[in-house]
Amino acid sequence: MTTGMKQKERSKIIKEKILDISLNLFILNGYKSTTTREIIKKAGITTGTLYHFFRDKEDILLHIVLTTFSEAMNAAINIIGKENDSALVYATIYALEMKVIEKYDRAAELYLESYSSWRITEVLHPINVERNKAFFHQYNPGFTDEDYYIKTLALRGMRLSFIIERLFAGGIDYEAKCAFLIETGLAFFNVPPKKIKQAVAKALNLTSRNSLTIYGFRI
Repeated sequence: MTTGMKQKERSKIIKEKILDISLNLFILNGYKSTTTREIIKKAGITTGTLYHFFRDKEDILLHIVLTTFSEAMNAAINIIGKENDSALVYATIYALEMKVIEKYDRAAELYLESYSSWRITEVLHPINVERNKAFFHQYNPGFTDEDYYIKTLALRGMRLSFIIERLFAGGIDYEAKCAFLIETGLAFFNVPPKKIKQAVAKALNLTSRNSLTIYGFRI
């Protein structure tokens, strides 16, 4: 291994350590209560090292969210198995998300922070738009990029509202809430009603029967 490769590997290890420690502190103490000073101390690094990899605490959360986005997609595909159905993958991703939000206050708080952050939205929204285009283009041959942009943004806003309700009121039944969010999302992209009904039922069943870790939380 060359010196350059060794340095890249060391940098990767340090960056992952900072992210792991930050997530643990966010879960233990809450995102707002965790300071960069605590992260630096817990990670055993200098201030300069932290800011070499991340702009600030929000940037750390952004990187955690991007990792979680990939984890949720992979988890959904894994528990679905060989059934290659985009509506079911979409439904399972959001069933997993709502399940962890429902089960853990800290998870709901982290999702609230990430959904409320425009910096995180700026990065994640285009990724969601491209994923939705890939998932649902067969049902929407006439959709423009703007159509996908608007619908994906509207759905993000709806999920944010349900996260806020979960944290401050918590009066909506989990299955009813989860089913509504998924049904609405799939209907936005013109998935046939029968397929929507099947995807919701399968997603709720799959997520109730499988245990996995999302955002550092076991569900």
